[in-house]
Amino acid sequence: MKRLYYIDNIRVILTILVIVHHTAIAYGAAGGWYYVDSNTNDITSTVLTLFTAVNQAYFMGFFFLISGYFTPASYDKKGVAAFLKDRLIRLGIPLLLYISFIGPTLIYFLQYKEKLSYIDFYIHKIFNLEIINWGPMWFVETLIYFAIFYAIYRKITREQAENKVCLSHKYILLSAVWIGLAAFFVRMFFPVGTNILGMQLGYFPSYIFLFIIGIMAKRYNWLDSLSKQHTRLWFKVSVTSIILLPVVLIAGGALEGNTNVFMGGMSFQSLAYALWEPFVAFGIIMTVIIFFRNHVNKNSTVLQMMSDSAYTAFIVHPPIVVFISIIMSKFHIAPFVKFLAVSIAGTIICFLISSFIIKIPYIRKVL
Repeated sequence: MKRLYYIDNIRVILTILVIVHHTAIAYGAAGGWYYVDSNTNDITSTVLTLFTAVNQAYFMGFFFLISGYFTPASYDKKGVAAFLKDRLIRLGIPLLLYISFIGPTLIYFLQYKEKLSYIDFYIHKIFNLEIINWGPMWFVETLIYFAIFYAIYRKITREQAENKVCLSHKYILLSAVWIGLAAFFVRMFFPVGTNILGMQLGYFPSYIFLFIIGIMAKRYNWLDSLSKQHTRLWFKVSVTSIILLPVVLIAGGALEGNTNVFMGGMSFQSLAYALWEPFVAFGIIMTVIIFFRNHVNKNSTVLQMMSDSAYTAFIVHPPIVVFISIIMSKFHIAPFVKFLAVSIAGTIICFLISSFIIKIPYIRKVL
């Protein structure tokens, strides 16, 4: 199979966005993160919240699309047993490492260092399952579930001759509307911010859909056939939707602190936010694919290093970003400047450390 360097490079960019996204929360953006700097202001918080809102609309869904794209070939090559074994090794081992050591250790030093010894913390908080910290590894956890469901699907269905399915503006529009409505419905029961085993189910209609779209994109060769004609209109839709976000927030009462109504429940604000996300996501995803396929479908020493290290950087970035953020808290400078500094330093250090980790014997078989 020909190496698709542009997809490797997209994955690198998405990993960097994850690092920057969490850094933004540390400096005032809405969302949950291990460490939040006490020196924030309303302007920085508003700008970074808009940034993370746009990111959230597409970047994790984009990850799922890419994962779905490579799933059929992996299954076809290995068969069900080897496919699931490989998924459990490459996903399950890092997941167990994070929830048993990386996440708990980070929480200990941030919240319990002055209260308990490290051993007592593990005995009373971790071993008895009082604290189960999934962190960003909810994504890896979800991929395990998706792999299992895909394997079951392939076992109970037979591959049949496939008719060519073409993308159309009508298909994309209907998909965006249905995904938005599905998210609105799910958020009546699981508002944004509600975690079930680390997963925010309010975002899952989009994640499931894009994972399936990734599988279909492989079967129907959509990534190669995707044209600027498809993307031009939907990129304009995405940009327009992004521009309209402040209007929607103001009209919905966000300036008065009425933000919870956007997160779920039977309200026009929740419906508007749920519908807004896919209309942002689809255009951005298609535009990025077209741009990278046509202009960044290449390799270099640096790009190869970052591609090889991206998965590891995703896993190890929380303690690195938090450590740098704590160091930066000693400096009395504008929070937005801190955000930029931590984002740049965190990205560089995460990838450098990861490039050394994957050189450890046997580690490459997992990471």
